Amino acid sequence: MAEVEALTLTAVTIEPNECTLGSELKVSIKFKVNKAISKGVWDLMYMVDMASKRKLIPLGQSAGVSYAAGEEATVELGCPSIETAGFKPHQLANAGLVICQLKDGDEEVVAVNMVTQVTKKEDGQLYRTVYSPLEE
Repeated sequence: MAEVEALTLTAVTIEPNECTLGSELKVSIKFKVNKAISKGVWDLMYMVDMASKRKLIPLGQSAGVSYAAGEEATVELGCPSIETAGFKPHQLANAGLVICQLKDGDEEVVAVNMVTQVTKKEDGQLYRTVYSPLEE
């Protein structure tokens, strides 16, 4: 299990995977809470990592949640598509990140970062593979 300061991750599921970059995205994270969180909100983002800068694309946000210390919980985040209009294909065909960030009020509690490899296939489309932070 991966230890993350406020949370201990126990499972991460990414669906669909090995699909076109703009496809629907669903992320499910199971975890144990190590410290109480009273005003929690999860943000789902995709980070385009270009040579000279990084750009965050907001994908979704959870409703407000609270967790008790010691609680086992699951968060499910998703979006119907990843909108990449305004980016050139060569800016996207790179490693990026799917980020699930938990805030307690205005304070970041944890960011679960999932490396995303984007490659251009023979059909000219960009395909993504998202790696779980629990994979070794």
